[in-house]
Amino acid sequence: MHRWGLSRRAALSLVTLLASGASVEARSQFAPWAESGFGSAEARQLTERDLYPNGRPSLPFSLDATVAFDQRTPWSQARAIRQLRKTAAIFEACGVAIRDVTLVRLALPPQARRIDTALTDPVTGVPPTVARLAAHLPADAAYPVAFLIGRVAGTASLAVSYRPRLESETTAPYFNTAWISYQSHWLPRRDQSYSPLAHELAHLLCRCGHTKTAHRHLLHSARNFLSSAVLPDDCKRIQDSSLLSVND
Repeated sequence: MHRWGLSRRAALSLVTLLASGASVEARSQFAPWAESGFGSAEARQLTERDLYPNGRPSLPFSLDATVAFDQRTPWSQARAIRQLRKTAAIFEACGVAIRDVTLVRLALPPQARRIDTALTDPVTGVPPTVARLAAHLPADAAYPVAFLIGRVAGTASLAVSYRPRLESETTAPYFNTAWISYQSHWLPRRDQSYSPLAHELAHLLCRCGHTKTAHRHLLHSARNFLSSAVLPDDCKRIQDSSLLSVND
């Protein structure tokens, strides 16, 4: 059984917590989520087996991340992990292994399950829902952070991400966050290995946009040309990301 961290609404007594060293450890690790601004948040650390059923490969770079899914949409723990496994396989081609992922189960209110990109702050260009939810993230949350939500509206995109444009831009909580609608999970794909999660995380890692080529690839500008393949130049930019760790 997988162990989740504390929910804000959990009613565990102090006696129960002290009776189990494992429970105390879980509370220590995930208390920031229980104390966050989310109405309900349960977190657990994914294992290597969750991400790499056949064993994690030895690669030169590694990535830590936070993935939060809204349990009041069709997203589930199993579906989030499937997206992460596809993402791990795609990034493996660029020499990047996914190492530590905190998976968070949220119960977002109805108004927070939809990101409307047509309604944005005139200064930041960020929708109010994005800014509000990102501000609830615990201070020690690992970035990049991906929110698996119900819907992205106001644009032809089915997902959106926010990356710093300058090295000095580091304070806004919505930087290095991705927002992925559920409908993008079910879009018919010729390439069944494609992952919208990998697509948005690649944007954040390489700090680059879409490109148009004659061949299908992960960051193609045309939806019908998206695939799990990563262009060599995009791989190089991903490897240069400050969000990655260099393995010894």
